[in-house]
Amino acid sequence: MASAYKYAGFISYAHADEAVAARLQRALETFKTPKDLAGSSSNRLSPLFRDTTELTAHHSLSEKIHDAVMGSRVLIVLCSPAAKLSHWVNEEIRLFRTVHGEAAILCVLVEGTPKTSFPPALLDGGREPLAANLGQSRDSFRLGVTQLAASMLGVGLDTLIQRDTRRRRRRLQGVTAAAVAFSAFMATTTFTAVNARKAAETNRMQAEGLVEYMITDLKEKLEPVGRLDILDSVGDRAVQYYDAQDIDSLPDDSLTRQASARHILGQVALDAGDLEKARTQIEAAARVTKEVFYRNPDDTDAIFAHSQSEYWVGETYLDVNDHESALPYFEAYAEYADMLYQKDPTDYDWVMEKGWGLNNVAQAQDKLGNVQAAQENYNEAKKYFEAALRISPNSMSTQMEIANVFEGLAQISLNSDKPEKSKIYRQKRLDIYTGLLDVHPNDFTVRFRYAQTLSRLVTDGLIEESPELLIETIDQSYQQYDLLLLQDPKNATWRNDYIRYLQAFLERVEMNNLTFVDRKKISDRIEIAALERQ
Repeated sequence: MASAYKYAGFISYAHADEAVAARLQRALETFKTPKDLAGSSSNRLSPLFRDTTELTAHHSLSEKIHDAVMGSRVLIVLCSPAAKLSHWVNEEIRLFRTVHGEAAILCVLVEGTPKTSFPPALLDGGREPLAANLGQSRDSFRLGVTQLAASMLGVGLDTLIQRDTRRRRRRLQGVTAAAVAFSAFMATTTFTAVNARKAAETNRMQAEGLVEYMITDLKEKLEPVGRLDILDSVGDRAVQYYDAQDIDSLPDDSLTRQASARHILGQVALDAGDLEKARTQIEAAARVTKEVFYRNPDDTDAIFAHSQSEYWVGETYLDVNDHESALPYFEAYAEYADMLYQKDPTDYDWVMEKGWGLNNVAQAQDKLGNVQAAQENYNEAKKYFEAALRISPNSMSTQMEIANVFEGLAQISLNSDKPEKSKIYRQKRLDIYTGLLDVHPNDFTVRFRYAQTLSRLVTDGLIEESPELLIETIDQSYQQYDLLLLQDPKNATWRNDYIRYLQAFLERVEMNNLTFVDRKKISDRIEIAALERQ
């Protein structure tokens, strides 16, 4: 009977994964169970048993481990290359299956792929278990924990995701109150800093630190719940405070804080579509970072800060497709990025900055029709991203940047009437995302890029010579967009991209009379996607 279980679950893991096991235990034991499920002993998430002693190879499972397995409702197996080789993880799986059966075994992929990380005992008898994936980001870890909690509680994943969304909305009310209180504080601080010169130095140091902290902290809290608009009142007060200062008389640390805060406010305005406010803040930040750079021309922090200012000014022009105005700022960014690279060619961050600088210049040149220069800069950017990947072989972001370069080269090839070359670049991009999804199946940013690459193979007509391959690719693209919209039905970016893809493909089918493609299926999908958007 459920009430006889001493533990809600037994965490089986290799001791190389102890930090992950401890983090997962804390996350599950503190997970807020829905009220309608709380109190039922069959729906507990705590306590969880996690052995913290290192077993040797000279004895069988201890009595403590044996009793804990017997008294646990579910077994949570942390799968990794180390777990695959662990004698004890395999023994715990076999003992649990003998006592409790197969249904109560839950798998969590913490590193590697199922092939490299599943302990052999999980696969006994030809079994093919599914696994939650904790991923590397905070969001993917939370999703993996929610998947586990849903399995342990016997409820649908959607139920817990919706509950978590409501809980975060309630938390937002507290954040909003903090923003209002801070805005009032800034009104007082502004007056004090301008009108009480004798106390200005002390007030300035305290106020600037608090301003930067509050703007950064509020952005991190408000961005996930889509309420960055609440930053407006805080930002307006901060801008009044900064505008009243003379940057020539301020020390470097004050200028650095001001630039950081203005960058954030500019990015938020850019995301909100307020181009005028964005450019005002980012250009003000650029004046500040340039002053710091002139004072400290050999300091990497000063060089980096001003490089970011140049980049973000360029972004404000790029946002309205003014590539001619954006290019000089991206070229300046690339120059500062090269300064950083020359300081230390083995520093991962500086190698990435060098690659990003070249990549941004290439994108602007491509849009302006400077095809040869764009192609050269794309290929140079790829060299630096590949160098960064050698420094940090498991970096997801670096692999995605290489994929972005391939997209740029693919588009240039297509525009130059070289479809076969474009197809090769697109396939290379697809291979990168396929590999990343094998390791990070719950990373939906990667999945979206994967879906986009499939859709462009289809709409650019790169595989129409093979009807079978085209139909297979179409089905794969449908599956990927379905997974994305199942995960987040309200994601306008994903849905709009999906609808654009379907419309463009239907137009191509009709124009080229592709009789082997099911037109009605495409039309039905457009109609359903458009209705769900409303």
